[in-house]
Amino acid sequence: MKKTELFDFLDSWNQLDKAEGGYKPINEYQLHALMLAPVFYLKWYLSPTQFDALAKELDHKPEPGYENKIMFQYSDQRIEIEKGIDPEYKND
Repeated sequence: MKKTELFDFLDSWNQLDKAEGGYKPINEYQLHALMLAPVFYLKWYLSPTQFDALAKELDHKPEPGYENKIMFQYSDQRIEIEKGIDPEYKND
C-alpha cells in the first residue's frame, strides 16, 4: 500500500468529492458501522515490508509500545494500520 493509494481510498470513503459548502454526505457503510459502535476504525494488516515502507513514506514516528501500529484520524474516520499479525496473511 502506498500513501497515495491509502489517501485516495480515504477520500473516496469520506466522499470528499461530494462535499458542498463544508458538508459532505455520510457514507451508508460509515453510518452502519457507527450505529454498531461509535468508536469505529478502518483497519488494515500489512506485511512487515509493506508496513515499514508505508511508515517511512508517512514519516511515522511511533510512540513507545505502538511500534507495530500506525493510528491517526483522517476527516471523521479513525484509521489503524498494523504490522503483519494476521495469520492468514502471506508475507512478501
